Amino acid sequence: MSETPNTTCPAEISNFCAQRHWSIYWILIVCSVAAMAVRVANVGDTDTGELPFQSANDRSRWCTVRALGDQGTYVIDDVISSDGDGAAWNTIDKVAHLGTDGKLHYYSSKPTLLPTLLAVEYGVVKTLTGWNLQDDTTKVVRVMLLLTNVIPWAVFLWFFAATIDRVLVRDWSRYFALAAAGFGTYLSTFAVTLNNHLPAAVCVMVSLYFLLRIVRDDVCPWWMFAITGLASAFAAANEMPALAWVVAAALICFFKQMKWALLGFVPGALLVAVAFFGTNYLAHDDWRPAYAHRGEGPVFATVKGDFSDQLDAGKLSTELQDVIGQEYNQKYLQVERSQWPNGHADPIDRWVVRSGDLAICTIIVQPENEAVDLCAWDNWYDYPGSYWLATNDKKSLVDQGQPSRAIYAFHFLFGHHGIFSLTPIWLLALAGMMALFFNPQINLRWLAALTLGVSIVVIGFYLMRPEMDRNYGGYCCALRWLFWLAPMWLVCMLPVVDWLGRKRWGRWVCFLLLGLSILSAGYSLDNPWSLPWLYEVWGWTGIPY
Repeated sequence: MSETPNTTCPAEISNFCAQRHWSIYWILIVCSVAAMAVRVANVGDTDTGELPFQSANDRSRWCTVRALGDQGTYVIDDVISSDGDGAAWNTIDKVAHLGTDGKLHYYSSKPTLLPTLLAVEYGVVKTLTGWNLQDDTTKVVRVMLLLTNVIPWAVFLWFFAATIDRVLVRDWSRYFALAAAGFGTYLSTFAVTLNNHLPAAVCVMVSLYFLLRIVRDDVCPWWMFAITGLASAFAAANEMPALAWVVAAALICFFKQMKWALLGFVPGALLVAVAFFGTNYLAHDDWRPAYAHRGEGPVFATVKGDFSDQLDAGKLSTELQDVIGQEYNQKYLQVERSQWPNGHADPIDRWVVRSGDLAICTIIVQPENEAVDLCAWDNWYDYPGSYWLATNDKKSLVDQGQPSRAIYAFHFLFGHHGIFSLTPIWLLALAGMMALFFNPQINLRWLAALTLGVSIVVIGFYLMRPEMDRNYGGYCCALRWLFWLAPMWLVCMLPVVDWLGRKRWGRWVCFLLLGLSILSAGYSLDNPWSLPWLYEVWGWTGIPY
């Protein structure tokens, strides 16, 4: 006999409905998490020795984890050396600069906080199992991916279910949204790789849940504010543009209750900031992250004269030698034209001065003043053999950057890397943001405004990047830079899904959009560091990228 609630007891009805909700929630959560765990359990191959690395991106982080966990240093020279298995560990996502010993060393270009925390995790795994990343690479990677990706994914889905359970929509709408979260986004594709996108999205989801509680509950303890500050700040530590989310969350917290915002949110966020910059300083002896060292340093001298012909011939005039030698006390200087890529719109005549392999400074021509600027060296990505140099003819097409900002914007939104073309359920999210402004019953206008504002800021940030950065996130299955926005977008789709779900044709529209989104994400399940299916189809058309 089927279970039937007692219709004479509203409390029992409410309890019955809650149990039914969570029974279905847990079915969806378990299916999604189990599917992710199976994929992680199959990365690499312990029999053939195939390493479980999907790309240079995750190898870069693993290099830091191994160097820190086995040698206690952020320097990855020994990990990527040509001896032993170094070639398999080598990565293009690295920088080179002077270490504290005065010698040139290689480091991962990734922010240091997450790899530092993972190195601690690696130490625990190594102690408990006796395995290490050099001899037992696949075993260690599988265990750490389960701890780092799969368990947090379960946390993500639980907090999402708890969030939508507080939104006044029909049951069908909640189930659809949770299915979309578990299977219809590109977040789950990153289970098999060490990455920053999944941790950032989990942190946004956690902070969004507690932000909803802070806004709606009459009384909120200080620790909710603290978790919101901690989680939102850690999202920004993994995705720099998520600073917009930190600011938005802080404004909501201060507006709700200034006392707990000051005593909870601010200390939580500051803890992450101290850890972020502190680990960065330990790694690089510099407060700025590696990705901030990708250009010229400050000008230390300007010398009048036209030196272009001499510089092109690989010669430094006596005048330039004297000025540079005085500044850096270096001899035996060589000069060569910079191979760093210039945009089509802003070509710059630039030369690099080196002492051996060590870059000393940059010379930039000022044609209008018939002079040259001598700049301190600050481009850690410009080193001999760097993948990112303009002369590298092996650089993939997508990594070369899109010269046209208009074409880039089209493909960013609707083309081969499009937000809406690859994951069409985001059309429901966009419509939902608009609908929330006119839906007093759901009462989430603040979330619609916050999500729309943060989304516009982040998308605008990436569309306005210089040409060399207009690469759609590189060799990747989708626009990975925006994945951390998924929690907000998923919640915002609820009012439109609820409206469409009232009609048969509307439900079929939802099913179609979800199915296409699942197919897109599923195309890259084995390795998210592959180009989108739509990018390959686009190539068949002969239409320019």
